[in-house]
Amino acid sequence: MMRSLQEVDAVVECAKLHTDDLCKETQAIFFHSELDNESIKLMELEPNLLEYLEEGNSLIIRGEMLDHAVVCTDSETFELKKAETSNSLLLLPELSLGYAEEDPSAERTVSAKPVSAVLHHYFELRPCKPRLRRLQTLLAEAPYRGKLYESESEDIRKLTFEEMLSSVQASEKETRAELKVLQACYIDGYYRTLDFDYMSSVLSKVLSFIEENSWDCRRVPSRETLDVLQELEPREVLQHCLDCFAEQSSSTPTGGGGGGDTEDAEIFYRLDEDKICRFFAEELLRPTRNFNFKEFLLTWQQAVPEGFSTSLDQIQGLALIDRTSRPEVIKYFPASELPEDLSKRLAALFKAKEKWTFEEIKPYIESLVTEKMDAGALLTKYARSSYQQGVKVYNSKAPRTT
Repeated sequence: MMRSLQEVDAVVECAKLHTDDLCKETQAIFFHSELDNESIKLMELEPNLLEYLEEGNSLIIRGEMLDHAVVCTDSETFELKKAETSNSLLLLPELSLGYAEEDPSAERTVSAKPVSAVLHHYFELRPCKPRLRRLQTLLAEAPYRGKLYESESEDIRKLTFEEMLSSVQASEKETRAELKVLQACYIDGYYRTLDFDYMSSVLSKVLSFIEENSWDCRRVPSRETLDVLQELEPREVLQHCLDCFAEQSSSTPTGGGGGGDTEDAEIFYRLDEDKICRFFAEELLRPTRNFNFKEFLLTWQQAVPEGFSTSLDQIQGLALIDRTSRPEVIKYFPASELPEDLSKRLAALFKAKEKWTFEEIKPYIESLVTEKMDAGALLTKYARSSYQQGVKVYNSKAPRTT
């Protein structure tokens, strides 16, 4: 029922207030007969996110039915958390905040303002690591094995970038960065990883062509390489191979002199010794369960291009060395195949090896560190440390089971 001005004055007097200190419009709040507590959700935003929205940008909720939802900007990912409050939050869409200047001579009025919903919870946004493992899984469903095999993969699910965004719980920027990490190649409108054996074949052709021409590995002309080898492999795959295992070192205008059209410039690439050596190591380790460590080192050095030097630093996060075995052995143990969840990853690491030095375990947990917790702090919190022959090592806090 609408309150009268006299009733409002009586309440003001009981509150020991003066009507001259109040706005000319008195808003009388009442509960709507049909409260809608389901269709509207409240979300608490930090100032930077509020500014992001006010600039006309959007926040996107991502996740499949069984996922814990995340909210993404174009470059960051936030965990969506439900927070309870003991206070009732009243939604009044028609409420006036009284910021406008009033006419002092205006008559006092009373208006009714309905409460449309009463809520007891809201959502908070907390920065979190993007959940990118699903991207790796999706790409693994349709590896590219060359044109000869494309007819066999017509029924395989291939994804555009937009389709990946709808499934992966990460921002657009984070998803693109992960596609680069996973060495996904853009082929005929779809992002696809290259089958490992196929990538090996393409890289072998590129390296052989460089060797045949006696080119300096620090100055490989991309145009001539692509023009000749595109008779054997798709040009976009060859370019992708250069991007994965080399980096642009310089460019030279084809017209000579200091000018020239940059579009026609010859681009030179410098082979990345560490990446190529790591790839050859993976090629050796993948098929084997355990590899005699000394034999592996010898075979690995013989496998890489002439002039390249192998180093154990090149295979951090890729292989596990068992120095307690006699003879010592090395086995394929890539970080990319470990669980994304921190507790499950640590359990898998300590199951594979009881005690780790910091240098050994760091490559396997680097992807889980945050701005507030680096690798050292993470291990201090979730693992137990001790000293073994004067070297600090980490092992599981959980009791070992037999």
